[in-house]
Amino acid sequence: MIGANASTILDHYSSIITSVRDRLYRLALRVVNDADEAEDVVQDVLVKSWGQRDEIVRLDNPPAWLLRMTKHQAIDRLRSAKVRSARETEAAASDHDVRTPYRIAAANDTLGHVHRLLQQLPPAQRMVLQLREVEGMEYQEIAEATDLTMQQVKTYLHRGRHKIRALLLKEKISQP
Repeated sequence: MIGANASTILDHYSSIITSVRDRLYRLALRVVNDADEAEDVVQDVLVKSWGQRDEIVRLDNPPAWLLRMTKHQAIDRLRSAKVRSARETEAAASDHDVRTPYRIAAANDTLGHVHRLLQQLPPAQRMVLQLREVEGMEYQEIAEATDLTMQQVKTYLHRGRHKIRALLLKEKISQP
């Protein structure tokens, strides 16, 4: 039989995971740029965090800790030779894809352009922009989740926004 304390910890841990799971996935997706890999990253994080649930529920900011863990796990995935090889093969294959009306319409979508342009940013800028603009996190939360200083967060946001704006103007997707 589960004791009252163990049950409380389990309930608290479950509510933390429920509240942050989608953010973990979106962060992983932004880093690895592959839906299946992002799901694997989140699953790995959840499995690892399960073993540390007693410590996690006692943290001041469990979501930031889980986001940081997700970031590190996603970066580790990118570094693996298997993933890198698969991404190169996938990129080469997409050069030969036939342009269907659906793909042309999707390519013309502004949001699609922004997501494509985001991939041109360095990973740190892309991640900080994702956390701020999509997740709506505060600067301090981003700093805690990414192990960056507040100044680095602000710098990456500024440079990332400036680069996206310049690319949108260059491709005539946006007007000055």
